[in-house]
Amino acid sequence: MKQRFLSIILMFAFCLTIIPVLADDVTPEKKMKAYPNPVERGALLTVETPYDRGEITLFLYNTVGKEIQKVIVSGKKVEFHAPDVGGIYLLRFVEKQKVIAVEKIVVKE
Repeated sequence: MKQRFLSIILMFAFCLTIIPVLADDVTPEKKMKAYPNPVERGALLTVETPYDRGEITLFLYNTVGKEIQKVIVSGKKVEFHAPDVGGIYLLRFVEKQKVIAVEKIVVKE
């Protein structure tokens, strides 16, 4: 189990070098909330924005950089199902082709 966890951490670190996930303009008032985190496999994951910003696109990536899910947020809150496979995922928030935030999501094994 420890070796698998170490492998996941190493893949996550490698993923950060592959995917352009750094937010262009992240400030505390633009902080997005994703909960519960960690989340059970397949359970509802809620994402909230601090205020109604218009349309935001969420991209969910696995540790090897593959896009798993794409969700459009058109209000302050959206719910969607977490992946069925446990591990570490990245949520990238994009507004008008600009990355505004990045969150790490842990899906329980």
